[in-house]
Amino acid sequence: MSKKVYKGEIPVFFAVDYKYAPMLGVTLKSMLQNASKDYFYKIYVLTTTLSEDLQQKVAATVDGNASIEFISLKEKMDAYSNMFHLRDYYSQETYFRLFIASLYPEYDKVLYLDSDLLILDDISKMYNVDLGDNLLGAIVEETVLTINEFGEYVERALGVKRQNYFNAGIILINAKKYREEKVQEKFVKLLNRFPFHIAQDQDYLNVLCKDRVHYFDLGWNKTSFENPAFNNDDLKIVHYKMMWRPWKYDGITYGDIFWDYAQKTPFAQTLRQMKETYSDEEKAKDKVLIGHMMKMCVDEANNFNNYWNTIRRERIGAGLLEFFGTAASSAKKLAKKAAGASVDGVKTLLRLA
Repeated sequence: MSKKVYKGEIPVFFAVDYKYAPMLGVTLKSMLQNASKDYFYKIYVLTTTLSEDLQQKVAATVDGNASIEFISLKEKMDAYSNMFHLRDYYSQETYFRLFIASLYPEYDKVLYLDSDLLILDDISKMYNVDLGDNLLGAIVEETVLTINEFGEYVERALGVKRQNYFNAGIILINAKKYREEKVQEKFVKLLNRFPFHIAQDQDYLNVLCKDRVHYFDLGWNKTSFENPAFNNDDLKIVHYKMMWRPWKYDGITYGDIFWDYAQKTPFAQTLRQMKETYSDEEKAKDKVLIGHMMKMCVDEANNFNNYWNTIRRERIGAGLLEFFGTAASSAKKLAKKAAGASVDGVKTLLRLA
């Protein structure tokens, strides 16, 4: 039997800790079931805490035109670990996507996907989009358009219009441009200077890539809540985030589809147990965390020293320095010219005398 020839290889990256291994299994199963068979999918899982047993279970969801490789970044990331701003359910793995371009210089373009997705369309459609000079391709964050506190935060603290603020859980990275324009170095510099505590690495990416984004339609990153303005015929990827996670709560929008795919993975029982044992205390804690996040958004939007206020002050200061510097230079030239004119005038008077 002749070996199948593929149109090309598509590198797909994930970054997870052990807590999200079951959800990653569902994401992979759905992705490969709906992906074009014309391509080979090279899957990389970046992690620091995934045990051998969990790796084997995740790998069991991958077959056919795909391979999977688990990459431990523990040693590589130790140098940065003290710099990462972490809180609540965020782990250092969430920052790994910012280092993919430099860690894998053989790729000019890569897909990064979160592990809490259900992929219902052909992922190669997204990968094959020409990004041009854009640094990445992404989808607008639906919660920022829906919840005003989030919208106020991104506009007043980050300087990004809410209509342009993207979710970093599904991004097509122009790795070549990342390297050429030293995005990783800019991230480390920004990380050292400004702590973004709301969406952390997502906030950094929005600031770094501002005005250099190709936007896919919302169907490629639909949050798992009802949106009357959204046509479900356009649904391509479901993103289960924040309070809308079927392995924690009943009645989640698109939750039934999640469980259909979960049943096809080695994690089906684990996921059911996660939901059945998710306590009222933990649910109450979720509400507290959301309330805390809202308050943080309001506080940071009103913070005189937030990123955007600081940058604007610096730009105004630089503009004033340039203005007064130019004005002083012009005044000096005018004075010199006037002085010259005065000398010429005196000479003329002497000649007329």
